[in-house]
Amino acid sequence: MIVSKFRSREKATTKMKPVDRVLTALNLEEPDEIPIGEQAYDVRKVAEVLGKPINSVPSSNIDKRTAAIKTNVEILSLFIEKLDLDLVPVIPSPPTGGPKKRWIDDETWVDEWGAKYRFRDGIDWYVGPALRHIREINDLDVPDPHAPGVTDEAEILVKRFKGEKALVGVLPGPKMPYLGRGIDGYNIDLFRNFAWAKRFMDMTTRYNVELGKRLIEAGVDLICMTGDVAYRGGPIVSLRHFKEVFVPAIEEPTREFHKFGVPVIKHTDGYLEPILEDLVATGIDGLQSIEPAAGMDIGKVKARYGDRICLWGNIDLSYTLSLGTEREVSEEVERCISAAAPGGGFILSSSNSYSSAAKFENFLAMVKAGRKYGEYPR
Repeated sequence: MIVSKFRSREKATTKMKPVDRVLTALNLEEPDEIPIGEQAYDVRKVAEVLGKPINSVPSSNIDKRTAAIKTNVEILSLFIEKLDLDLVPVIPSPPTGGPKKRWIDDETWVDEWGAKYRFRDGIDWYVGPALRHIREINDLDVPDPHAPGVTDEAEILVKRFKGEKALVGVLPGPKMPYLGRGIDGYNIDLFRNFAWAKRFMDMTTRYNVELGKRLIEAGVDLICMTGDVAYRGGPIVSLRHFKEVFVPAIEEPTREFHKFGVPVIKHTDGYLEPILEDLVATGIDGLQSIEPAAGMDIGKVKARYGDRICLWGNIDLSYTLSLGTEREVSEEVERCISAAAPGGGFILSSSNSYSSAAKFENFLAMVKAGRKYGEYPR
């Protein structure tokens, strides 16, 4: 009997369910085949692929919020079922009263954390910070993770996929301070107003913990914390401030979710080498993205940390999935599997998410190649 951190199981002799396949990989063991799936999908892109209008769910006798949730869930579910993917991302829903947006004009608004967005072509685009000074966090009307309706989408997806697919509760992670103040502004805060900057991060950490608990109570199988901590040039803050501010913001939720027996994945783009040891030391069970365009080599990460964390990635989104040929996709998948899959502890995906930039034909080629090259010997 192989004893798992998250679930006890015997080595598979028959085809495994996707949820067991994923949890086996997270336990750094070999499932029957490599799990495949993303931590996020562009729903409009998916709807286009499926040939279903984004407003295709009847909305008679239900409000617009409920109709939007039902539409998103149905489109995402059909896509995952059509491609037989192993993971289902589960995002928090807007509360029944709606998010507390502050509108600047017909297109531009500010969220509860002080980040400014512009709504165009059906997408909310981040356009910059709205907080002029760090002390303005005192005036924020931050969202309530316990508000009614936050788990509405989760409850539908849990009912549909629980016990079959791996349900991934997706949290915003430590990004709200640098969205509300901007990366430059938040870096300045860390040097000039450290106590306030740390306080802002602590606020968002408490929010992530409580929101994650809500998703766990709803029935998700694992948690993925988003919020990039690096870009292609390296970490977004100094190494000192990463240790003092960002590490606790990842470590505390991870510790809390482990109390429920739930594994935790950290998503982040960027060049992570200077902070990789600190990331792994937070206790996370996996790392998602491992962006090749930022200079991250999944084979090297596997060699150093494959006995400590599961790796989830890392087919290049910037070129291979967006501009490459299907043959290039297949070749990259084969290389990635060869580098990261031996011994288990690997989940195949893009190096970020299934975004509007990706070609469906290339994404499908990734899935097919993953099935072709991803079967473990029994």
